[in-house]
Amino acid sequence: MKKILYVLLVSLSIGASALTTDATGPNMVYIQQLGSTNTVIIEQVGGTNQVGGVTNTTSTTIDSTGVTTLTPAAPSSINYGTISGSSDNVNITQHGNANNAQYNIQGGHDTYSSSVTGNTNKTNLTIGDQNNASNNYNNITETITGNTNLIINTIIGSQNNSTTTITGNTNQITQIQTTSNGLINNTITGDNNVFNIQQTDAAGVNGHSLVMNTNGNYNSISTQQQGVNDITANINTVGSNNTVSVRTSSNPIVNPTTAISR
Repeated sequence: MKKILYVLLVSLSIGASALTTDATGPNMVYIQQLGSTNTVIIEQVGGTNQVGGVTNTTSTTIDSTGVTTLTPAAPSSINYGTISGSSDNVNITQHGNANNAQYNIQGGHDTYSSSVTGNTNKTNLTIGDQNNASNNYNNITETITGNTNLIINTIIGSQNNSTTTITGNTNQITQIQTTSNGLINNTITGDNNVFNIQQTDAAGVNGHSLVMNTNGNYNSISTQQQGVNDITANINTVGSNNTVSVRTSSNPIVNPTTAISR
């Protein structure tokens, strides 16, 4: 059975299986849901929290130091979150002021959970696109505690698993995961760290795997995992102002990147 759900939240409280909220500000949520057995649970406490806004004017700029600025478009009746497919589960919780969460899930059997505590944190998630609608078995969990953190997560493929935990302020993650079977687990404790993560190509039977633990400030880490062989990378960083570049592949690296010193 197909369901279409349009939801707008502006300082109101709704309790339902699809949506819950406790809002004290101009919280704005627009959702378009197409398919069956989808579950959306959203709770926002504070002012000017936003969800949705992926369909038109969001812009991204990167400066010479590698720091990304995301300017999200405001959710509206023509600019919404978008879920297409079946058996999707989205759970977003935001506490604080002026947070933003955008997502665009195309496909089925996806699970996305994001919990944000603090002010002016921004997340942007894409799983699939209009031309790649069957992106099954994705599982993404993002948790932010702190202020002014940014996560841009682009995932296209199947059986992907991405877990991110941030404790600190002004950290930034830009992540592209288009491999058919990958794992990314990134834990950050500290401030002003920048991460650029990439997993592409088919990999092998088990897929690419990246596990990172960073404890410190002003670290810059760039990773690229490419090719048709399984690649496992474990990176533990303690201290500040570390610059790490990891490029691994069964073939020459396509469009190699280098971490920019903080």
